[in-house]
Amino acid sequence: MRIDEGFVAVPGGRVWYRSVGADGIPLLCLHGGPGFPHDYLEELEGLAPGRRVVFYDQLGCGRSDRPDDPSLWTVDRFVEELAVVRESLGLERLHLFGSSWGGMLAIQYVLDRQPPLVSYGGGHLAACHHPLNVESDTRTPGS
Repeated sequence: MRIDEGFVAVPGGRVWYRSVGADGIPLLCLHGGPGFPHDYLEELEGLAPGRRVVFYDQLGCGRSDRPDDPSLWTVDRFVEELAVVRESLGLERLHLFGSSWGGMLAIQYVLDRQPPLVSYGGGHLAACHHPLNVESDTRTPGS
C-alpha cells in the first residue's frame, strides 16, 4: 500500500501530512481541537484499500510547525490552510470528513469556497475507537 508523508507550506508555516492508499476518490480528514493532532483518526486508514486517505496536522498541532503568532489563529486562516493543503496534494474531487473543530472547519470551508466535493461528513467520530469492517463500512459487532 502506498504511504506518503511530508510537509506543505501554508500561511504561517508548514503543516505535516500523511497519505495512505492510492485508488478511488480520496478522503481528507480534519482533526479536532484546535490543538489535537490527527492521531485519533488513524483508524480511518482501514479505508485505504479502496481509496486514498489523507490526514494532516493543522498549524500549531502534532508534527506541524508551532508558530508563536496570535494573529494566525483565525478561522479564515485555517480555511485558507485547508485550501492550500488540498491544492498542494492534488485533491480535486474528494470526500471531506471533519471531527469536532474539524467539522466546523469543513463547514466553513464549504460555505466560503464552495468546492466540488463528493461528500461531507462531520461529528465526534467515537466509532474511530472501534475496529472497522471495511467491506461494509460498519463497526465490527461486539467491539
